[in-house]
Amino acid sequence: MRVTKSLAALASGALLAGLALVAVAAPASASDEGAVLPGGIYWFNVYGPLASQSAATQIKTGTNAATGGNLGTGRPWATLTTENACPAGTANITTSIRIPQVGVPENDWAQVQVGALAADKDADGRFYTVTAIQADRLNKSEILTYNAANGGSGVYPFITVCRDAAAQSLGYFATAITMTGTTQTGLSWSIVSPTVTGGGGAQAAATTTTLAAALSGADVVLTAAVAPAAAGTVTFKEGATTLGTAPVAAGSASFTVTAPAQGNHSYTADFAPTDTAAYLASQGAISLTLGLDAKTGQLVLTVPAAPVVDGSLTFSVPFDTPVSLAGSRDGANTRVVASGAFPAVTVTDTRRDGLLTGWEVNAQASEFTGTGGTVSAKYLGWVPATPTMTPDAGSPLVAQAGPTVGSFLDNAASAGLGASSLLGKAATPGRGVSTLNAQLNLAIPAATSAGTYTSTVTVTLVSN
Repeated sequence: MRVTKSLAALASGALLAGLALVAVAAPASASDEGAVLPGGIYWFNVYGPLASQSAATQIKTGTNAATGGNLGTGRPWATLTTENACPAGTANITTSIRIPQVGVPENDWAQVQVGALAADKDADGRFYTVTAIQADRLNKSEILTYNAANGGSGVYPFITVCRDAAAQSLGYFATAITMTGTTQTGLSWSIVSPTVTGGGGAQAAATTTTLAAALSGADVVLTAAVAPAAAGTVTFKEGATTLGTAPVAAGSASFTVTAPAQGNHSYTADFAPTDTAAYLASQGAISLTLGLDAKTGQLVLTVPAAPVVDGSLTFSVPFDTPVSLAGSRDGANTRVVASGAFPAVTVTDTRRDGLLTGWEVNAQASEFTGTGGTVSAKYLGWVPATPTMTPDAGSPLVAQAGPTVGSFLDNAASAGLGASSLLGKAATPGRGVSTLNAQLNLAIPAATSAGTYTSTVTVTLVSN
């Protein structure tokens, strides 16, 4: 798996031959999008928020040659929105299609954005698109190429990603889209989507129910936490046997199981909302073991840890961190030197045992360009610092810094950061968070023209 991002920084004023690192954010890879959110994706053939839409304006099939409403060639929807609201902190949504790859997990498939970023929000908190009629959406070479190689059609994951102000994903909605055809004007499509009933308006909000257990003497107290804190009733069960019910108050409902027998127990809590038009039902579950402490004779409750899911390997680069290098001449006027801190890169590995592999983070700088011409990136080097690690409990995670890279001015064999250079790697794979840092060092010839120069640094995470 290879994931690439670019450092974003701000060009700054400079001394004699000051330089600044600057970059443009690259598209996020599929593996960065986080968890799948509950709810469908809606397409409509007229502009407007969901409250102004209905089943009459919803579309699920069509062709790129079709027109009507606010549609045009290459534009299957006039407005796109989601069945439920994005998580708190969302600033906009983006929409992409993932291109299938045989034998490769979906999170590693190529991801093609289809449509512009959308920051307009409905009254009930859902974002929706309002881009221009002529905007191209599905006329993508990757789609046509895949169809041509697969009998003229393909079924693709279609995703709408909720992003915060820093362009980081907070989760995404997903559905399937079938596309047939190998030319732009001959492409037809069909999307899997729930049907809007009546006017769009507010949809029922998803809820989550979390079940916890605690001992009270010889009894077990079950507590169900419901979020959001909707009014309703929780039914507590063991297997198919109903133990009792309790109303939800301030997002919580409890039930006491009187003196359950020692051994293994599996309980569930089914939340039924009072207002079914506003909230959806949900269920929580917990498995536990009751036994006696051999020394004290007291009852002991043991709840096993939740199983580790597949997890993911992701990394973040601070896109809003400026990196400026203000140059100064040495006393003998033989060179211009500067230094600065490379923004911290954070690698998070949550993959389960059996999927854990090593990883490494590399970076490469482009040629500096500016008012005085160009300066080769071979003059830029760094000293990576020992990574800071926060391993999960029991995790063997050990991260290691990459080697020092010197300026070409000090070592004629060095390509500097003009060549891909190792920032850090997992010496021992494990679950947890690793933070990678480095000190940037610049040394350029004294004859370099005065001015401000900028370079793009591309950071790449590779799983090996």
